[in-house]
Amino acid sequence: MKKALLSLTLIGIIALITVLSCKKTKSTSGTKQSLNQLFSGLRPTPQNFSVTAGRDTIVMGANNTMLHFYTNSFKDANGNIITAGTIYLQLVEMYKPADFIANRTTTTAHDTLLTSGGEINIMATMNGQTVYANKYGIGFPQSSASTTPMQLYYGNNANPDSVTTWTQGNNTTPGTSATGTSVDTTYAYWLHNQPFYIFDSCTGFHYVNCDCISRGASQVTNVSVIVPDTSYNQSNTEVYLSFPTQKYLVLLSGYSNTSNTFSPDYSDGTQIPVGFNYALVVITNKNGNYYYYEQSGITTSGMTATAAMAPDTQSDILARIAAL
Repeated sequence: MKKALLSLTLIGIIALITVLSCKKTKSTSGTKQSLNQLFSGLRPTPQNFSVTAGRDTIVMGANNTMLHFYTNSFKDANGNIITAGTIYLQLVEMYKPADFIANRTTTTAHDTLLTSGGEINIMATMNGQTVYANKYGIGFPQSSASTTPMQLYYGNNANPDSVTTWTQGNNTTPGTSATGTSVDTTYAYWLHNQPFYIFDSCTGFHYVNCDCISRGASQVTNVSVIVPDTSYNQSNTEVYLSFPTQKYLVLLSGYSNTSNTFSPDYSDGTQIPVGFNYALVVITNKNGNYYYYEQSGITTSGMTATAAMAPDTQSDILARIAAL
């Protein structure tokens, strides 16, 4: 009798463990990854710096972005100026289409195309707490001098997982716009007289962009990109149109599962200029496996492309978009 009871008890324990194990497995396998998670492997590692609050300090990024912090540049969550202590900074510099794609940013502001002179993502903390910007300076380096005027734009996300678009800052304040590039002679010996778009009154961290509104085109068009089937969709695929000459990058965020088609979000008025050199990039991450398609040419009226997706590796994709 005792042996029978012991056997029944052991069977019950094993059954309970089996049920709990199955429940746990089911919960884990049903977890859906965000687009930020799916494409995190394409993003670069941020650069790390530390500065002392209350001191006038220059920080140079690896691509020569110049950050100028003043004695009153940092404030806490209550708006109090931080005048002492160590501020830890993380910086990502973005100057090429590959940088924009890897970091999931665009060069659009609502329905307006922007010509970018560079984007950065900067995060600041102190003792593990977020630090906010009061006012600081940014120099966006350029390959050559330019008289094109630029203004500050700040990153705007519809939700934490969306691609970054841009909102124009309050550029009526002196120091928030630049009529052209200039050379900061104080630090020119570091930079071999490289021209910068210099802004000395930036009031936000996170995503910051140096932009001018597109001069536009005489004709615009809708664009459709057809993917192979519904397994390539808005939850695992991103489609970009890059215009290298104009320094535009547009996300085709609209998706139809009836036609397996991506297109721009026409609800906000975004349309594509005709007659411009472009590179089309489609990237998918399905179950940890990458798929990629790329084509280039000149945009035409009523343009349609069929993306013949093919398996690819993360390293190869990084190399491909770097060549855009």
